[in-house]
Amino acid sequence: LQTDGYETVCYNLKCPGFVQTNKRTTLGTTLQPVSEYGGPQYAIDVEMFKDNRTGNWWVYLQGTEMGYWAKELLPSLEQGAEFVDFGGEVLNLRSSGQHTSTEMGSGHLPYEHFRKSSFFKNVQCLNREYTYQPPNFIRDLSEKRDCYALEPSSDVSGPWGYFFYYGGAGRLGRCQ
Repeated sequence: LQTDGYETVCYNLKCPGFVQTNKRTTLGTTLQPVSEYGGPQYAIDVEMFKDNRTGNWWVYLQGTEMGYWAKELLPSLEQGAEFVDFGGEVLNLRSSGQHTSTEMGSGHLPYEHFRKSSFFKNVQCLNREYTYQPPNFIRDLSEKRDCYALEPSSDVSGPWGYFFYYGGAGRLGRCQ
């Protein structure tokens, strides 16, 4: 969850406040098996939502509760979120003028598609009536398209619902 313009970034248990409720799997651990380039592909089901009763923000993995952030930690989200970000993120701290060589996703650009590019499928948002629906406004926020990119789906009525491929190799080829 992000509430302060990326001044505080917490994706795992390194920052205080997340209440872990699952004793078998913790946030930040490696999930197995892992997809292989050109080979078997594996997907995980992740849900994040504001509990209508308590106001806490819950995380579910594969339909199992992992834990929550207490509503007091996220006062700006009291009325819910205005937008949701999906995709990958790479931090580039290089002062040399060269872009980082850090890969995003599988390290391959989205036009390579299934078995090669990373993907999100069945992307849905929970509205104020607590009904799941596909996103109604999509915007690609890619900053270095020669390094990383996103390709949204064209058939949202298919078995994957709204989906997109994303990724990139970082500082290779045209990416500088």
